[in-house]
Amino acid sequence: MQVVDGVAVPVEVRKGRSTDGIFAKHALIIRKLIPIRDAVRLILKLQERDQPWQKAQVSLRIAWSSFVREFGPINFTSVSTSEDPETGEFREVHRRPNLVPFLDDPDCWLVASIEDYDLETNTAKPGPIFTERVIAPPPAPVITSASDALAVVLNERGHVDPDHIAELLHRDVEDVLGELGEAIFRDPSDGSWQMADAYLSGAVRSKLVIARAAADLDPAFQRNVSALEHVQPADLRPSDITARLGAPWIPADDVVAFIKQTMEAEISIHHLPELATWTVNARQLEWSAAGTTDWGTHRRHAGQLLSDALNSSVPQIFDTVRDGETERRVLNTAETEAAKEKLAKIKTAFQSWIWSDPDRTDRLARIYNDTFNNIAPRSFDGDHLQLPGASGAFSLYGHQKRGIWRVISAGSTYLAHAVGAGKTLTMAAAIMEQRRLGLINKAMLVVPGHCLAQAAREFLALYPNARILVADETNFVREKRHRFLSRAATANWDAIIITHSAFRFISVPSSFEAQMIQDELELYEELLTKVERDDRLSRKRIERMKEGHKERLESLATRKDDLLTISELGIDQIIVDEAQEFRKLSFATNMSTLRGVDPNGSQRAWDLFVKSRFIETKNRGRALVLASGTPITNTLGEMFSVQRMMDPAALSQRGLHEFDAWASTFGDTSTELELQPSGKYKPVTRFSQFVNVPELIAMFRSFADVVLPADLRTYVKVPEISGGKRQIVTAEPTAAFKSYQKQLDARIKAIEMRDGPAKPGDDILLSVITDGRHAAIDLRLVDQAMGNEAANKLNALVTNAHRIWQETGEAEYRRKDGKPFDRPGAGQLIFSDLGTINVEATRGFSAYRWIRDELVRLGVPTSEIAFMQDYKKSDAKQRLFNDFNAGKVRVLIGSSETMGTGVNVQARLKALHHLDVPWLPSQIEQREGRIIRQGNQHDEVDVFAYATLGSLDATMWQNNERKARFIAAALSGDTSVRRLEDMGEGQANQFAMAKAIASGDERLMQKAGLEAEIARLDRLRAAHVDDQHAIRRQIRDAERDIEFSSRRIEDVGKDIERLVPTAGDAFTMQVGSAEFDERKLAGRALMKEILTLVQLQEEKEVIIATIGGFDLAYHGERFGKDGYRYDTLLQRTGGDYEIDLSVTTTPIGAISRLEHALGGFEQERENHRIRLADAKRRLASYTPRLGESFSFEAELELKLSQLDEIERDLAATADEPEEDRQQAA
Repeated sequence: MQVVDGVAVPVEVRKGRSTDGIFAKHALIIRKLIPIRDAVRLILKLQERDQPWQKAQVSLRIAWSSFVREFGPINFTSVSTSEDPETGEFREVHRRPNLVPFLDDPDCWLVASIEDYDLETNTAKPGPIFTERVIAPPPAPVITSASDALAVVLNERGHVDPDHIAELLHRDVEDVLGELGEAIFRDPSDGSWQMADAYLSGAVRSKLVIARAAADLDPAFQRNVSALEHVQPADLRPSDITARLGAPWIPADDVVAFIKQTMEAEISIHHLPELATWTVNARQLEWSAAGTTDWGTHRRHAGQLLSDALNSSVPQIFDTVRDGETERRVLNTAETEAAKEKLAKIKTAFQSWIWSDPDRTDRLARIYNDTFNNIAPRSFDGDHLQLPGASGAFSLYGHQKRGIWRVISAGSTYLAHAVGAGKTLTMAAAIMEQRRLGLINKAMLVVPGHCLAQAAREFLALYPNARILVADETNFVREKRHRFLSRAATANWDAIIITHSAFRFISVPSSFEAQMIQDELELYEELLTKVERDDRLSRKRIERMKEGHKERLESLATRKDDLLTISELGIDQIIVDEAQEFRKLSFATNMSTLRGVDPNGSQRAWDLFVKSRFIETKNRGRALVLASGTPITNTLGEMFSVQRMMDPAALSQRGLHEFDAWASTFGDTSTELELQPSGKYKPVTRFSQFVNVPELIAMFRSFADVVLPADLRTYVKVPEISGGKRQIVTAEPTAAFKSYQKQLDARIKAIEMRDGPAKPGDDILLSVITDGRHAAIDLRLVDQAMGNEAANKLNALVTNAHRIWQETGEAEYRRKDGKPFDRPGAGQLIFSDLGTINVEATRGFSAYRWIRDELVRLGVPTSEIAFMQDYKKSDAKQRLFNDFNAGKVRVLIGSSETMGTGVNVQARLKALHHLDVPWLPSQIEQREGRIIRQGNQHDEVDVFAYATLGSLDATMWQNNERKARFIAAALSGDTSVRRLEDMGEGQANQFAMAKAIASGDERLMQKAGLEAEIARLDRLRAAHVDDQHAIRRQIRDAERDIEFSSRRIEDVGKDIERLVPTAGDAFTMQVGSAEFDERKLAGRALMKEILTLVQLQEEKEVIIATIGGFDLAYHGERFGKDGYRYDTLLQRTGGDYEIDLSVTTTPIGAISRLEHALGGFEQERENHRIRLADAKRRLASYTPRLGESFSFEAELELKLSQLDEIERDLAATADEPEEDRQQAA
């Protein structure tokens, strides 16, 4: 019988020539395997229940022996070869005829795991389950204290439960809490009890605010306050913080103040954090000298450049050129570079200005510390875990239990565990523990295709009783897709294990994706209500984004959901191994024209993102677990994608949900001089550095469990590297190699002479660099006519590999069960991403084939050498790995892509060879993780890197080592690393690199680097000079303000002393010789007197009235032919105060204005006191900075000296013979 769509139906067996049903032999195999399966399941059940299981083992031995007698081992594998019709290459084909009929049974892999199969002899031996106890119930806990009970409760329930602890101890809860003391804390925000490591970590600043508020109401929370105060991160100093224009934590008002002080212009700025957009209204800068000359250009004024800086845009100036009847826009390079220079000046000035004022410094440092430096790391400890159901044959390491406990207690986690840390077992145990505790219902484990079988076996080896469903992409062909998904949905699986490529076939409901889009649309609608009406730029951007989402919504409506979705499968957690393959999410950015920024993402990353967001709605906080030995493969910029995947809420809370805001906080650009086709240097701006690195890493480590290679040595035994480091094997450059470098130089000159951009088919710099790297391996890779050169690095590798093959030919190795392998001999891996078999068709030569043929010529059997790319299927790869570990294959050749991950052949590995230099540190780590790995039976191994002198090999190795050290320091939480160079391969100055490769002179790259640094330091020095000028101006203005305010305070004080009150009935006023005590009459008399003087056009100063002890003077003057004007002045101490009494002023209005002026003396004096205090504060702030020396002067002088030395050396060697010049290089 078989179950189809939940209904048991008979299995039809083919008869005669019928094509319906299964083959008769397959039916016999299935009949024989079913008793084996049932016996295995029964043994596991009885052992789990601690019931007698020996009879079931007898049944298993009988059933297995019967099967083997008739059909051979369960894992019997036949190997055949077939010729590829397209390439003509012969490939091995591996078939498991005894398992094929049973593959649809969910226990297929469990049945396959019970025997130890030897492919070499085609024999199998019964595994431990035949005679031993593989599953034992957890021992009864011994509880003698509250801490013992706490460990039991954590293991049973996954969280702190004081009531249950008290129940286990038969004591009162209050007594238990008293004994546990500082081990647990009650969280006042939700009333739950937490372990100390959980409560005293994370966002501890906000927790402290909550705890203090709670302690005010309940003194019991005072212990929370005390404990939290001790774990608060130390505040960062302003000098530690990089503040860039556009960073969302810097208020717009501060940017306005910066422009006012540096450019003396009034501007307005609108900041919309939800979209990470800034709108600048700076009309004064459109015409002022400051805006168009000092800080901007006539084509892009300072206000526009400020907007560029705030919005992370790169300025580009275009000219409109008429071409016949049409017009086209052409980039004006000169104007663009001028604008970039002014932009760099504005950015540099802002960084100097932002921390120059003490009050502003304190305020902004507080904002930054509270927003970003607010995380205390949590120390996880999984020692209490008992792992019920796990095989006693395994003893997990501390870092594995820590990772398991982190997933249990924290949910979504990134297991950033170094290569060889045993991530598969960690993931398997995390799944099973969460299932046991009821935290998840069904997990989907997504692994690389070549790791599928291995992952399934390791999962079942650790948890023999686990119910897993295994599938690769073949299960998703049209005729099998519905059936597989139905099986996945209708059974209570612990985990469904599928490949990366198969994962894409699992969909989410269209309605969910539509709702995601609709939610975004509603957000934009809400944002439109918040945007000010005059902020037209932001409104336009929002409207454009709305239209884009509406188009996506319309296209989604046409998609049909004809398969079961991830929701209908019951999946509520996704676990992804080798998660670096999903690292690139696309993002919107204004920095797309900036070098080093790639906003394009991969479909597989977006697919995972959508699915994880969907599951987050079903199982909040536990949607996604990622695992990778190299979480950052190319650039720290990938961390933005990882943070979006794992903790989007943390980004939103800090205003970093948009890439530009994130990059403005954690990234920095640099403008370097780069050699151009014209032979001249021009500034090129690129995303070059990461800043505020500790705070970025703290956010990453808040969800990431990091185990670095160095950490791994604490937990597991791995071999040491001979000599303590990688050995560089050098090869002298041959005459032919030097000659080829001249050809490269000629190609570069041709590129320099070319007008306009390269067209399809034209030579480009990247091709020159690639050819130069190939030539450094063997000239036959660039010139088929070349012969073999015995001294090149390719042959150096062959010689070295053959020597090791000979010297280790008698070395013996043991299987996991301790028995020796039949074959002796150590193994070697050879890595190269260049010169592969695939390039033979285009380059006419393959380094891979040459290595194999030469080793065979030297005596190595052909059968002992294999190319990794020949083994694409999971079964084929596993067969190869078995052969390698058994000593049948001793030399394996492959690339970073084919052999960098999922290759567990470390048992007898003695040496690893790098023929080429990888671009990325992560590729080196993945490569060397194959040999420096747990399970390697050597105490010491060799790692070789090959370099041709006169090429860039050695320099590239040094750069990779430096980058690797920095990123390891950052990931480890080293807070001293506050800046980190971006590691993208696109950062290379291609012309400088090409020149160096062509000349064999690495000094050209050093020269380019020094020139770029000098240009940067020159800009900083110019900014320093400007800053000193601004300081002198600020001191001058402050001194003037102090003198003026002091004098006015004294004068106003005298006015206050002689002031005669006029309020209410005390009013008196003299106009001319008449006295008045009524305001209306006094006002009439005053205005009549003024009108008379105006009519007479009186020019002398006349005292016309007295009020409150002060005379009111009239002063008139003629101007022009018939013009006349006058002022009315209240004569006060130190000067006259003008009162506007035009002839149209009413009598009551005139008196009101006079009394208002007399009544404002106290406020006037207070205003001057405030102005005086502010001026004194400014003077105290700026005076110490006057005369400060340029802090980078010594560095600039050193760089200039180094550049001068290199230029003299280059000039001195220019006329030397070729041979001497190569030696000098």
